[in-house]
Amino acid sequence: MPSLTQTAHDGPRPGRLMSSWDIMQHFDVSGFFSVVRLLGIWSTPGDEKTVIASEKRKGNIDALEGYSAILSNLGVSGAKISLERLIAALKKEDCTYGDLIKLSEEINGRLIDETSGRAFFALTPREVDIHRHPRKGWEKAIERFPLIVDDVEEASKCFALSRYPAAIFHSLQIVEAALIELGIFLKVKDPTSGWTAVSGALAKVMKKERKDLSRFEKRNRAFLEQVHGTVEGLKNAWRNKISHIDGRLILITKDFSPEIAEEILFATRAFVRRLAEGLPTTKLKKSGAEAI
Repeated sequence: MPSLTQTAHDGPRPGRLMSSWDIMQHFDVSGFFSVVRLLGIWSTPGDEKTVIASEKRKGNIDALEGYSAILSNLGVSGAKISLERLIAALKKEDCTYGDLIKLSEEINGRLIDETSGRAFFALTPREVDIHRHPRKGWEKAIERFPLIVDDVEEASKCFALSRYPAAIFHSLQIVEAALIELGIFLKVKDPTSGWTAVSGALAKVMKKERKDLSRFEKRNRAFLEQVHGTVEGLKNAWRNKISHIDGRLILITKDFSPEIAEEILFATRAFVRRLAEGLPTTKLKKSGAEAI
């Protein structure tokens, strides 16, 4: 359930809610296994009274101080305390292998106890990249339509986490925001300017002979043709999955495969990116918005 106000990587956005997915901790698996392996080596029976050489102690201290942060992120506070005790022992010149054996066994026991009730989720390298860089490929669109940033990030993260219906929901929010701007540019008169009104206005322009085009339509013919093409691509991507009700886009199914979700997400990105490249900004006047 959403619960907390989120602070994004580029600064806080007041009022935005975040879920438990947003506060997931990155788990350094390789570092964790390195800790476990090192502890396993030290737990091996040997000459417990032998004092560890200074150079060897220093090398282990440097490594373990980095591993302390791994245990902290993992939330295993007991094991972290034991690890810090082991580091303190290594800093003593008379530290023996026997000291390490006892502390290593203690840390291993605490790790087993403290991780037994936890769940760990793994993403593929591609999913990790999408989750860590949710705005990748959307930069121009966000710059032109800053209000879509939250939905862009959520759509990308939901896709990376295999929450495909949620990813599509956020992609529809992105399209709706872009349609408002496109409707202003096309001077759509429909009070519920949405998908139906805007796509209908585009279709009318495409059906006209060149001699019948207005000066505005002639000047922007090439851009409108390209937008119309991306609009048709969107319609094909979400055919039988999304309905146009009262000019708005509504999900009519939750059955989205990864391939379909990706197709819709990429088609959405192509649509808003093309608008960002060719759609002039608007300014508000008393009589309404107009392109500048």
